[in-house]
Amino acid sequence: MNILLVEDEMKIRQGLRKIVEDVIPGGLRITEAGNGREALDWLRTQERVDLVITDIRMGEMNGIELIKRTKETHPDTPFVIISGYDEFGYAREALRYGVRDYLLKPIERVELASVLQKITDQRHAALGGGAAGGSGGEQPQDEKDKLMIRRVKELVIHHLNQDISLQFLAERVYLHPKYLSDMFKRETGQNLSDYVTGRRMEKARKLLKETTLKVAEVAMMCGFANHKYFASLFKQQTGCTPTEFRDQK
Repeated sequence: MNILLVEDEMKIRQGLRKIVEDVIPGGLRITEAGNGREALDWLRTQERVDLVITDIRMGEMNGIELIKRTKETHPDTPFVIISGYDEFGYAREALRYGVRDYLLKPIERVELASVLQKITDQRHAALGGGAAGGSGGEQPQDEKDKLMIRRVKELVIHHLNQDISLQFLAERVYLHPKYLSDMFKRETGQNLSDYVTGRRMEKARKLLKETTLKVAEVAMMCGFANHKYFASLFKQQTGCTPTEFRDQK
């Protein structure tokens, strides 16, 4: 596979390379570029590129412009976008150019590995003449829904210490609460409220393991105003009280 990594931060680029090499252990040619202009110059020398993973905000030329120009000469080249929390508008625009997926920084290893596996499977099916199975990519609306779910998850992570209601999230992504709830369940197989609770419990376990904060303080930082309710819910979810959990660790 001929893969291009476009990222202006060297450490992130090296981390991406390591994950790609772990997921696709053989037959790889990985090229790195520090900005869109450098990437475009290299792409013009290639007959075929199997995957481009690119940041959005970079000097010289941003990721959106890189995608737009590349599609003029390499229309079938698959792109995966990586971006920060405040670049949602850019990522949404990228969907118009057939971007395969959108990943938020910091990049989760398992999530990137999953995306890479899907793309390599599609490539193998295409090279083997294998049929339909989805190698043509998802429909634009499916991509938009997927992007919206990522946005909602990111909002949850950044507001765990607050009262996260369905209305709160719906207002920030400009959707009707019922529509958002149905879409989240359809795309993830999980109720939005259960997802929020899961992330709160995950943060609570981390704080209990890694800090000496009092249980009431942990509860507040995870969005629970009533620490007794928090302790009861924690035991229901984990089988032990917050204090018992901390003692075990």
